[in-house]
Amino acid sequence: MRGRKLLGTLFLVNFAVTLGFGIADAFFSTYLFSLGARGLMLGLPLVCYSLSKIACGPALGAWSDRVGYRKAVLLSLALYLLVSVGYLLNLSVAALTVLRLLQGVSCALFRPVLLSLVGSCAGEEERGTVLATFDISFYGALCLGPLAGGILKDCGGFAGVFAAVALLCVIALFAALRGIPGGGRFAGNAPRHARTGAPQLWRSGAPGSYRALLAFIFGRAFGISLTGAFLPILLTGKLGLTGVRSGLVLASGTVAMTLLLRPMGILSDRAPRRLLVLAGGSAVSLLYFLIPAAPGFYQMLLLTLAIGVCSVVSQPASSALLVEEGARHGMAVTVGTFNAALNLGFAAGPLLGALLQGAFGLVAVFHAAGTIGLGAVALFALHTSQGEPEVALAASPKTLAVASATASSSCESVPPYSHAA
Repeated sequence: MRGRKLLGTLFLVNFAVTLGFGIADAFFSTYLFSLGARGLMLGLPLVCYSLSKIACGPALGAWSDRVGYRKAVLLSLALYLLVSVGYLLNLSVAALTVLRLLQGVSCALFRPVLLSLVGSCAGEEERGTVLATFDISFYGALCLGPLAGGILKDCGGFAGVFAAVALLCVIALFAALRGIPGGGRFAGNAPRHARTGAPQLWRSGAPGSYRALLAFIFGRAFGISLTGAFLPILLTGKLGLTGVRSGLVLASGTVAMTLLLRPMGILSDRAPRRLLVLAGGSAVSLLYFLIPAAPGFYQMLLLTLAIGVCSVVSQPASSALLVEEGARHGMAVTVGTFNAALNLGFAAGPLLGALLQGAFGLVAVFHAAGTIGLGAVALFALHTSQGEPEVALAASPKTLAVASATASSSCESVPPYSHAA
């Protein structure tokens, strides 16, 4: 494998950044709540993060192609460090909203650049394996983030949480300065969706199955972002859990997904993918309704574990269906549309949740997540055929491997309660 040393550097950089903002994001909504944010002001910083990723992704991808990967990575890490230092300054909710905008800009620049660099570290015949191995830096950090954040919150409060984020950003920036050589450009290694214009969400020529898959992806992202924003408030406000216990609950679904991703991927190659999507999506949506009824720590822990298990049932199957659609309609526009639908779901979830929380309370928030999820599953069921389509023969094995890795490494395959730094 080419570039083993560079791959190690990128692994460390991605792990440090994801861990840092995984620690912060697990309790960010709780922090806003402690500052007095309610209703719209509670959801606005969370929504701005997703909106900035949607708006800035194409332009930043084109800019990265021009200036080269080292400058792009260093700029994104410098912005991440600026955001983490800002969190330490006890700013107002309005200022925190600006910081979340900057964090979204950093993510829009950071993720495609890193994925392109990882792809350049391997030959064509092993690129899919290398990209899948690199994902361990993402999922491993997400597993540790809520638990580490809970310990830090109990020991040092929110100041301890944000200090750890700043330290991890410094480590990532230092590793990038030392380990990423200068002078390189992407030269075609960047994911195609990072170089295209704004994706088309509903193309007139797209079949019903394609639109149904986008609806499912939107509903999935909506539920993830909404529960991720308001579950910490429920855990600490209603159940009175400590930071460590809250962290265990928030991390449990991610751990379950990480352990079961490969077995479920094998299953999705042998079982009808449409049925796996329907089963997993329906089960997760129904479990959302039970979250407000959980009376204590152990019941909530079992519930979030079940959500993680059911989520992973549909994830590999939906990713495989996405790759098949990309082989038919063009991989760039398909993955670009996918990212746009996902980030729209991430933006809509906290916004609607904040409005519902202010008007009807926390119970309505989780009922909305379940209702939207069931609606998305119903649309998927109505507009997809009963038969499983064959994998498009027009796509080469290389195209399918890279596209699948791209789909699973961008902000699509996000575990149940993550906002993905």
